[in-house]
Parts: sequence; structure tokens; C-alpha cells
Amino acid sequence: MQNSTNLKTSDIITSLTNEVYRIANNNPSGFTLNLKTMQLVNTGFVAAYKETQNSFGVSGLQNVIKYALLIGASVIGGWYNTDNGQYYFDCSQVFENLNDAAIFGVNNEQLAIFDLNTSTEIKLS
Repeated sequence: MQNSTNLKTSDIITSLTNEVYRIANNNPSGFTLNLKTMQLVNTGFVAAYKETQNSFGVSGLQNVIKYALLIGASVIGGWYNTDNGQYYFDCSQVFENLNDAAIFGVNNEQLAIFDLNTSTEIKLS
């Protein structure tokens, strides 16, 4: 029975990976996605979990999805780093309040958070 459960989890991760990759391709500069609704998130302040830092490529995206499912998080995001040509993925949390997002970001050793309302990065140093 365990193999059946693992296969289903594997199928879910593969399906989500394919769908998120499609969304990433359609949003080359970046995106924030609610995994439960598969809808883009357009408002709030986004801060990432440190556990998913430096995740890129298919394996990185799969690790982000696995982490999100493990902790019950519903938001992941992606952004293109023009400095190194890599598309990064993160498990994130969206906040209505800038201060709450900044505290979460600092606690998760982030260099910056992102304001979806204005599409701007906010440095935390």
C-alpha cells in the first residue's frame, strides 16, 4: 500500500511541476502562485522560506513543491535572476502587512522581499 501512496504523491508532484513550469514560461520575469487554486497572486508582500533558497531547474522546483506540501504552504514563486541566467523557485508566504513580511523575511535570512502591489523588490539589509 505504501508504494501506491508514494506513486500518487509522485504523480501529484510531477503534475504540479509541469503546470508550474508552464506558468513560469508564461511569466518569464516572475510569478507568485497559490498552489491550492493554481491562480496567480497579485497583491501583498511576499517573503520566502529559507529552506527553499537557491532552488532552480526542475529538481529545485520539485523540492520547493515538496516543501510546500510538507508544511501545508499554499504559495510558491519564481523569478529570473539576470545576473546568472537562472530561474529561481521559492516556497513563500504572502502578507498583507509590510512589517510582518519584513520580519518573516529577516527571520528566514532573506536579502529582500517583494511587493506585489507595486512589483518592486524591498531590500532587508
